[in-house]
Amino acid sequence: MQGIGSRLCPRCEVACKELGENGQKMYEVRNYTHYRENALEHKPGQAAAIAQYVQQVGVKIGRNVFTSLHNVNPADLHNPDILHNIYLGLFKHMMQWVEGFLKKHIRQQGFDNAWKEIPPYPRFRVPQKGYWEVTQWQGKEMGNLSPCISAVLASALRNPDSSQHQDFQHALKSISALVDFSLMAQYRSHASDTLAYMAMYLMTFHQTKDVFLEFRTSKAIRTEANRQDREQRELMASQHAKEVHHNTAAKSRQQADQDRLQRFNQRADLIRQENHVNFIKMHYLSQDSAHVRRFAAIPMYSTEIGELAHKKQIKEGYPRSNKNEAAHQILLHYGSQHALGMRLQTLETLLKAESVIMIDNSGGEVGAVRRSIPRPVLKGQMRNIGTLTKLCRTCSIDYGDVIEEMLHFIKRTVADDLPLPTDPTELGFLPVEQFTHLEIPVTDFQETDVFQIHGVRCTGTKAFCNCGPRINWVWIQAGGEESYGDLRGREVANLVGLFKIRNILIEDIGVRRLAFLSVLDPINVGRLHLASSHIQVGKRTSGRDMRIVDIGTVIGQAHLIPSRERQWIVNHRIDLLTFNEIY
Repeated sequence: MQGIGSRLCPRCEVACKELGENGQKMYEVRNYTHYRENALEHKPGQAAAIAQYVQQVGVKIGRNVFTSLHNVNPADLHNPDILHNIYLGLFKHMMQWVEGFLKKHIRQQGFDNAWKEIPPYPRFRVPQKGYWEVTQWQGKEMGNLSPCISAVLASALRNPDSSQHQDFQHALKSISALVDFSLMAQYRSHASDTLAYMAMYLMTFHQTKDVFLEFRTSKAIRTEANRQDREQRELMASQHAKEVHHNTAAKSRQQADQDRLQRFNQRADLIRQENHVNFIKMHYLSQDSAHVRRFAAIPMYSTEIGELAHKKQIKEGYPRSNKNEAAHQILLHYGSQHALGMRLQTLETLLKAESVIMIDNSGGEVGAVRRSIPRPVLKGQMRNIGTLTKLCRTCSIDYGDVIEEMLHFIKRTVADDLPLPTDPTELGFLPVEQFTHLEIPVTDFQETDVFQIHGVRCTGTKAFCNCGPRINWVWIQAGGEESYGDLRGREVANLVGLFKIRNILIEDIGVRRLAFLSVLDPINVGRLHLASSHIQVGKRTSGRDMRIVDIGTVIGQAHLIPSRERQWIVNHRIDLLTFNEIY
């Protein structure tokens, strides 16, 4: 429809051989009106020059249907699309490269093992099959894969030997940069810093993507490589047949191995020379920053929107009509529904404001309505748990360690309005209630008045949904932003138990809602790994890792991928909020 070649960019005059080059290079924006004018107004002797020029820029004169439209620039019609360009485009190519890379270095089993151990997380679908068992990847599967692919790959490529170290680093850098670029592109609003980060991630990806170049082989290149390999094999066979002296069986096998290695190296050299990543979706990444500067965000188109709109706008209105002049009645029905929906959203937005003055029918002020901020909530109360002794027995925790940690917690909160007794005997007799579920309100990314609920669980030895015990990883706020390196004051812990303890020894009965945690230590002082940009944590080698904290200290669910024994990779790319805070 735009009258250009199939492998060309509709927005700029980039050559086919430069589609996969560094995205920092700027190209001339297409001027379709200029193309048309040159084609129609040329002199008789300039036909050959015009034809050469048109072929050079890849334009088919007279084929663009948008050029004649008033106030329409065909170069502006194409917009970036995260779903089709990144998820269904580049990520599909990326996973083909990763599969070839893992097969070359015999790391498929390690990748599949890490894939099967991906833990649950809010708004994330845990894979039900091994990676190699999935036969078809659609948009939802690719969107589900992108938040965890870099951490799973980092786990699979651990412990490289000296010959693999550089390739593994480049592979991790390339995949991490592409995932980071896709996450940054999903921001609802941008600043100069986010655009600079997008440019940096794109540049890193282009600098390191050549490690996958040997796995980007087209059908034509494979056909040519097979033809040359067949000719080389026939040539070697004819040369050996002309030899006068006959070799022994051992020398014949040695000669065959040498010939096979020579043919393999020649084939690899040909593929390496002919392979390229010059396809249009690779070039589209360089246009995202310009689109953000003009339109503030990059959309994620979906074909489901049109289907849902057809159902809501037409199909729901027809049964409510009298079937006579139904089109007019369908429009009236949808218009009234839309107006009521907009009114309800307006009232909801006003009620969520910081301070809303309500006006009654007489015109007087009723009062100010303040926005309510949700708090953590304990759910799933367990029966027959009345004291700390029974609680320790249920959670398989030593009673002495719990009492000692409770005393440490009481000392840290000595100025609190709800004090607990410091006598271990009195503590042992206080009533206790155990819970298995904690709902943590987490502010949605770039939305101050929208909260996501992270439901973390600690079922102890009991099974959850017939899948064994569920003990989630959580984030706790343990210090300022200067603490724990790039974790910025956060620590990762395993949620061991949840309980509520009542101090019945004072007049105003105080209730404390607490959590048992098994805290992990950050490796390398919490700094990001240079290649994969991940943080690793591990079990403490000395000292007790148990800690008791108020449930308000638990600020969200964490996502960890198993790495080595007693070590995990912190997957901070699991959602935009965590990705924005840990970088």
